[in-house]
Amino acid sequence: MINFIYLILTIYRMVKYLVSDTKRYSNILLLIFFYRPKSIVEIGVYKGGRSKEMIQAAKIFNKNIEYFGFDLFEMINKKIQKKELSKIPFSKKDIQNRLSKYAKIKLFKGYTTKTLSKLKNKKVDFIFIDGGHKLSTIKNDWIKSKKFQKKNTIIVFDDYYLHNKKIIKNFGCNLIVNTIPRNEYSKKFCYFTDKFTHLKQRLNIKMVFLKKLRND
Repeated sequence: MINFIYLILTIYRMVKYLVSDTKRYSNILLLIFFYRPKSIVEIGVYKGGRSKEMIQAAKIFNKNIEYFGFDLFEMINKKIQKKELSKIPFSKKDIQNRLSKYAKIKLFKGYTTKTLSKLKNKKVDFIFIDGGHKLSTIKNDWIKSKKFQKKNTIIVFDDYYLHNKKIIKNFGCNLIVNTIPRNEYSKKFCYFTDKFTHLKQRLNIKMVFLKKLRND
């Protein structure tokens, strides 16, 4: 049965994104609406706003949703923020309180080099990779996320940078996505591109989504 309240909320949010400076986030809601996941992994929870939107979009068609969120939460500091080109997230407790009313929630605090391995014996439908922006961090998140994947799992990468050869040497998912074999994943660019300035650098940024073609 369709949840019309969440359907209306999701449509409203997509329209709101499309008239904003962060148009690309509408793509996540479109993908969730189309693929109807029952389980979601989010790497990079931040304040939990996108988390809530994804859960509610998933609940349009499925009453019971599992959500697994990974972040440093209150462990982050200004030094790490600058190193990763990231943002200061809410605390783990605040996120738990914000999201637990909507789905079965499990949060993992710490560096994903260690925490991603703590989610064991679980295959999920949807993975959103948007944690630290350093190339080595995203590479780790991609490699470790493979253990959560099954046939038809959707994986979305944020932070594919356009027209900036300098930044992609150290940041973003470009060098990772460009080497993912097409015989294992279908690979497409999401339509909308956002533009912004960070640390005096002008960035054009897209999202990329993959679909796993077969079980390992």
